[in-house]
Amino acid sequence: MSEWLEPWRPSAGDWDRAAAQHLWRRAGFGARPAELERALEEGLEPTLARLSAARGSPELEASIHPLLAAGDLELLQAWWMALILEGGAPLRERMTLVWHDLFATSNDKVDDVRLMHAQNELLRSAGLGDFRALLRSVARDPAMLRWLDGDTNRRGHPNENFARELMELFALGIGNYEERDVQEAARAFSGWGTSGRAFAFRPEQHDADEKTLFGRRGAWDGDDTLGLVLEQPACARHVARVLLEAFVAPAPEEEWIAELAGVLCAAEWRIDRTLEVLLSSRLFFSPRARRARIAGPVELLAVAARALDAELAPKRAARLAADMGQALFRPPSVKGWDGGRAWIHSGSWIARHNALVALAAADGGRDGEIRVELAAWLGSGEPSGRVVERLLPDAASARLAAEVSSLAPGSNAAERARAAVALVLTSPEFQLF
Repeated sequence: MSEWLEPWRPSAGDWDRAAAQHLWRRAGFGARPAELERALEEGLEPTLARLSAARGSPELEASIHPLLAAGDLELLQAWWMALILEGGAPLRERMTLVWHDLFATSNDKVDDVRLMHAQNELLRSAGLGDFRALLRSVARDPAMLRWLDGDTNRRGHPNENFARELMELFALGIGNYEERDVQEAARAFSGWGTSGRAFAFRPEQHDADEKTLFGRRGAWDGDDTLGLVLEQPACARHVARVLLEAFVAPAPEEEWIAELAGVLCAAEWRIDRTLEVLLSSRLFFSPRARRARIAGPVELLAVAARALDAELAPKRAARLAADMGQALFRPPSVKGWDGGRAWIHSGSWIARHNALVALAAADGGRDGEIRVELAAWLGSGEPSGRVVERLLPDAASARLAAEVSSLAPGSNAAERARAAVALVLTSPEFQLF
């Protein structure tokens, strides 16, 4: 294993507020003040173990079931935001969102809230397990089959949509397969489709003739094809790249990818064991990984609300995220969300600014859907002087600190606190996670 993936052994003082905040933001959706203080007291290993092993509220997870019959996507979006904001299973929910972006499926075409919920539950329950099992389950998922036209894939008239996205987006990446592989895989998946809300295989629509995939000839079916895809060396590298982009930096180096792919294979493709290595590594805590990603709307809202110890109505949060360009269960295409700088174009930046200002402005019960008490959050002392320290412990630039300290919109501490929080939340520095 390279030095990059060796365990980080913090010297005295290195495990500080900035390091703990970094771990909580990447491995979850930010820490509430009490959670951050506990992390600082207990140290890296116990904190990472808690983030990894925690499970959410069973009651909250089950609360969506009686609502599914309404077919209301907003209720489903609000339910998932509630799980994220609760923070009961930080890493599990983080990985569910990562897989939702990779296996991007939109209700705009599926048009069935029950199927979207079932797919979400699949990603949540299997997302930290064996990637091979996850990929096989996603391939049979009815929402995915509807999304990528599985019901129209039949002998003599193969539909290539799922086969192409399987190779290009889900498992291999461009340049690691031939066009012939897509065509032959589409034949292999013929007959896979849905019956109602269940997976269905129709033998009469399956092309059982021989096919050539990755240079190997046989009467391959869909399961065989998935096995052949998973055997390709590019597959482990592709999954490693996905994990590095989500947890480390948007443009990971090839050396990192190769090393993490090796860890993944050694861990028998288990995502939890692979992340255990990555999230405790020297690479993860290095300057190259810290504040290297532009936050997406869902994580930005959750991190900001949790950092302020605020209560944010889940339906309001889901709508704000959609206004900012990330509507849950409605990714814009099979490629998911573009992310990165695409999050901060001129239109979405206004929505980001307004949403974050609304959090600060809700101080003292000024907004019925947001509850935040900045005086209790800040404690004693001059409020404007502590806001940067609490929200940006590792990025308190002299410029930002000076701007916050010079704020004087009113004569009382509450007004200064609201103004200081709004300024920091909307700063470019806070958008980098």
